Amino acid sequence: MSTTRPYPPSNEDPTDHHPRALLRRLYRDEFGYDLSPAEDARVAATLASSTYGELMPAATDHLVEQLGLGPGDVFYDLGSGLGKVVLQVALRAPVRRCIGIELVRSRHRVAQRILGKVRAQAQLRAAECGFRLGDMMRARISDATVVYTCSTAFSTKFMNLLAERLARLPPGLRWVSTQDIDDNPWFRLERVLRLDMSWRRRSKVHVYRLANPALRCRRRAT
Repeated sequence: MSTTRPYPPSNEDPTDHHPRALLRRLYRDEFGYDLSPAEDARVAATLASSTYGELMPAATDHLVEQLGLGPGDVFYDLGSGLGKVVLQVALRAPVRRCIGIELVRSRHRVAQRILGKVRAQAQLRAAECGFRLGDMMRARISDATVVYTCSTAFSTKFMNLLAERLARLPPGLRWVSTQDIDDNPWFRLERVLRLDMSWRRRSKVHVYRLANPALRCRRRAT
């Protein structure tokens, strides 16, 4: 993936309190590409990928609009990096909860620091917003209604494990993934969006719906 600066120059006034302008200013000198050898090893041990990329700000706004997020939604970003998507969703949508889960401590610390600065602006629309340091495969996400994964660099094996894990959540869950998933008995593809990422313009972003949860499949088999 490209290491191009994720927030290119803009005509927006950096003192503007528009969410994108606010985050551009707060993240101006923050980048998540470089990890320590220990952090790299920790990610590798989980079978995930430490390759870093981001959904672009305007694309995040478009995703929020397409999903129609509201007070009944709980949004999770699994592998939330520096927290940009989580904070932009929390600034844009009146969701019940907006949570980022990140395994890399240095990225998590940046997200926590920026969240503190955003809270000081008193602009969050989400009723609750936060970041958790941990493994996405073990984190508690049972209340999720929408899960986002910037998963382009994930292996097929890891994607299948993640699909099986998310399939244990309640029916109706929407999974937004930058990588398509193998055919399975749980998720159906609802739509494919074309959104700008930090490494490619108009990249495919897949929106899946959990139609047949894994637990239901097990009950039918018994």
